[in-house]
Amino acid sequence: MHAPHSTDCSCLIHDPKTKQRQLLIALAFVSSFAGVELCVGLSSHSLALLAESGHMVSDSFALLLAFLATRMSQSSLQWGWIGVNTIAVKPNRSLETWAALLNSCGLVVVTVWIAWEAIARFAMPAPDIASQPMLITAIVGLIINGINIAVLHQGSDIDLNLRAAFLHVVADALGAVGVIFAAIAVAAFHWVWADSVISLAIAALILGSAVPLIGQSLKQLRG
Repeated sequence: MHAPHSTDCSCLIHDPKTKQRQLLIALAFVSSFAGVELCVGLSSHSLALLAESGHMVSDSFALLLAFLATRMSQSSLQWGWIGVNTIAVKPNRSLETWAALLNSCGLVVVTVWIAWEAIARFAMPAPDIASQPMLITAIVGLIINGINIAVLHQGSDIDLNLRAAFLHVVADALGAVGVIFAAIAVAAFHWVWADSVISLAIAALILGSAVPLIGQSLKQLRG
């Protein structure tokens, strides 16, 4: 007579290989476009675009960290016997929770840098911002982040590590929308200050997504 199987199937809810593939696809898109945003941001003198570039660089490290944590958690399986000839396999999730926590803290660091640069720019003479390359780059960035949102959405509601990566790209997408509005404001109304205002809005957006995730990660680590 076999003992009843464990009802804890959280490890089977989202396939680890699928999650690794999701993270690799998003990492390829983010890391390849971060350099483009950096170059265009420097040449166009757009702080908002530079902020987006810094965020995407941070996302590249965050996605890489999330991927490595997933691989490591799968390679350190905990095996336990239940009854006769029945084995329960559960991945070690603490590594992934730590990755989610570090990713969230990275977002806070990026937020502080963006806010600092935006406030400092208010006290400086208005730079000559090239709005057209800024706008085109932001639109392409929005498309790329839209693809990443679609890729990472599956499983993000039940997997904390994947949710951290998902929130990174959502914040990136919303940031790209902000850069688009800033570029239009600069081109149509010569509101150069809109670039710094949008940068502060991006910083607030990133912070709003990071703080709750830090709390959730700490709660899981304490539990």
